[in-house]
Amino acid sequence: MENSQILAGAAICTVLIWLGFASFKSHFNAVLFLTTPDPTQNFIPYQIRLCRLIGGFIMILLALMLVFAMIYLEEPAQHLADLRDNSEESKTKLVYTAEQLNFATRYALFWISFLIVLLLLISTSSIDAIFSWRYQKQLRESVAALKTFGLNSKNSADTNNEENNPPFMGKQFPNEN
Repeated sequence: MENSQILAGAAICTVLIWLGFASFKSHFNAVLFLTTPDPTQNFIPYQIRLCRLIGGFIMILLALMLVFAMIYLEEPAQHLADLRDNSEESKTKLVYTAEQLNFATRYALFWISFLIVLLLLISTSSIDAIFSWRYQKQLRESVAALKTFGLNSKNSADTNNEENNPPFMGKQFPNEN
């Protein structure tokens, strides 16, 4: 394997692992323990968090599969490709041994499983996008309803008197201005 292939593979694996851990870590507690460490993230619905948690796990799995392929599968696969190329150049028929055929089968099954896992990642991302789109649509409708009822008008937001804010509101949600 050439150095450029090693560097490209290492870069792809590093990015996948970094993104996977970032996504997995940020949504792990919220999904499994129903707690959020950051109160600003309370607005993200459970379905979106679950999709992102699964997506992070799948990214880590893809990165580990790539590392496995680079370390264990690349040299034997390159050897088989070189044998095939030499037989084509010399116009001879290549006969594979049972071990080589077994490896070729495992190699093909590995990349088929890699593509299936990649398809799962794409599906999870698509489901996440659909849930996010629905949630944004719901938020837009809620804001439109608030504007319709006049609860989000500039006059009611700027005034800070007892008429607009009941007495208990100042104790429960103190004004930080």
